[in-house]
Amino acid sequence: MFITAVKTAVVEALDDAFSALGQQTSNTTTDLVPNSVTIDYPLEQVQWPAILVQFRPSVVQWTGLNPDQYTAVSGTVNYTSSRMVYFEGVLDFQILAMHSEERDRLWDSLYNLFLMNPGSPGSQAFYNSLYQNDLVGLTLNQGAVINLGDTISPGTPWSQEELSYEASVRVKCVGQCYEVKYDITYPSITDITVSGTQVVQFYT
Repeated sequence: MFITAVKTAVVEALDDAFSALGQQTSNTTTDLVPNSVTIDYPLEQVQWPAILVQFRPSVVQWTGLNPDQYTAVSGTVNYTSSRMVYFEGVLDFQILAMHSEERDRLWDSLYNLFLMNPGSPGSQAFYNSLYQNDLVGLTLNQGAVINLGDTISPGTPWSQEELSYEASVRVKCVGQCYEVKYDITYPSITDITVSGTQVVQFYT
């Protein structure tokens, strides 16, 4: 479940970032705001240019030696146990555009979002959204963006005569999530009853 949560958190952060860029009345940069940011391949022309967000985990493991966290159940004397999971992976951002200029400007926009915090309002909004997300704790490697290359391909989902201009960039990340699907309820100890006596004998 955490894979979808990571992608959703990043999409929300990108939406906040591009919203902040769009609200700048004196924006003199070449930042371009896409029509959609999604975890599903955009099939309609009105959704392009778009950014497709993908997440590929490489390490998934317990957080520490004891990965369980106990939370009191309101109105009862019970506790639920949630297991904490640590992960490492990469976020891939695939740019889909109808023109090379759109592709290149979105390319630049992504670089600015990842590398320029807090100098760029969009970058600042992006990282603030990630840090405040209640689904996952996610940290990106802000100092490096990996270029996966670009292509010009014939055909789009709505027309085989159109050309699609694509590019992909990758950012490494680490994070932590809580798996609550398999929560277990434990009764708490409320009192102790002592019964019987203990006789201590001394031998000489």
